[in-house]
Amino acid sequence: MSRLNILFVTPVNLSYPGGAERWLCEVSTRLRRRGHEVGILHTDWVPERTSVKRLISLPDDVKLYKCNFVKPPFRGMAVVDMFSLQKLINDYDLIYMLVYSPNELLVRFFRKLLRKNLIAGIHTFLNLESDFIHRLYLPLCLFGMKSFDAIHVLNKFALNFFRKNGFRNVFLIPNGVDTREYELCHPPWNSETFTVLFSGRLTYDKGADILIDIIRYARTFLNQEIKFLITGAGPLKKSIENIAKEFQNVEYLGYIDRERLKQVYRRAHLLLVPSRNEGMPLGVLEAQSCGLPVVGSKIPGIIDVVKDGENGRLLTLNDVDGFVAAIKDYYLLWKKSPERCYEMNKIIRKKIIQQYDWNRVIYKLENLFTKVVRW
Repeated sequence: MSRLNILFVTPVNLSYPGGAERWLCEVSTRLRRRGHEVGILHTDWVPERTSVKRLISLPDDVKLYKCNFVKPPFRGMAVVDMFSLQKLINDYDLIYMLVYSPNELLVRFFRKLLRKNLIAGIHTFLNLESDFIHRLYLPLCLFGMKSFDAIHVLNKFALNFFRKNGFRNVFLIPNGVDTREYELCHPPWNSETFTVLFSGRLTYDKGADILIDIIRYARTFLNQEIKFLITGAGPLKKSIENIAKEFQNVEYLGYIDRERLKQVYRRAHLLLVPSRNEGMPLGVLEAQSCGLPVVGSKIPGIIDVVKDGENGRLLTLNDVDGFVAAIKDYYLLWKKSPERCYEMNKIIRKKIIQQYDWNRVIYKLENLFTKVVRW
């Protein structure tokens, strides 16, 4: 395969601990190892107030560029300085932009300046179910997306959505996970406490407020043998700290790095994901690579990985009763038959290895990039 020169573009600072930023660093590192030239253009902007900065892990020969950004006066994401992008494009064969609205609209207006193959990466999408502003913006979003030569999506909902709206070059390639790094956890009977893990940004989109409701409701009939372990940072951090102080069976670790997160997975028996909006959560793939079942919201991204009754449970958004009942079912299984529980863990991990290992996913991305360059 010929060497590619790829420039990734994001309006978000790389130190922000989001899933898309982690994906970008992982993919850039793996492409560089495979002999491709890689650059990243990013800004200093972060989507929400947080004091947390993730350590950026990239090879020295991945070129990093910073540019100015404009924060729109309405609710939305920052937009990349298109003139900074235009100055770099002659050094690259392909531009891959992580599209956070309204960046796709700006690309439409400046398309004549960007005389390169453009791929739009949809790692999160408009919340059309519950956000009126997003529904109003949708026609403009679709108008802007027509400027891209191809669209990369992470889940089936986004694939079907764009195809139904007349887009042809839409490619579904999921997130990946290093299954050698996230290994099968120890047998679940090596613990006296059943541990339910929540790991992610403490935001409304990630359902951190729903998590609090679940903990409070579970308290009414689940005993102290069930513990809630929470990691992450974000706007709802104070509320999480308060409930950890209120209940002895709730432990909040704050934001933790990658190495410590792997240790936390080994302590857990179940991952809880009550999100309202996802592309394809890396935390689900990491947890399942460690063999953990997932109890999550029945929304795009999660339903692509979690099959109800097989490797986890899917619940209607905000169904606190259902989430607690599912936690109780897994707790009783662990209590009654830890051997059966461990067999389930091995089956869960096997599926992740077969479908989501990074070695498989990076090959698909590489083929997509090569195809688009040759158009």
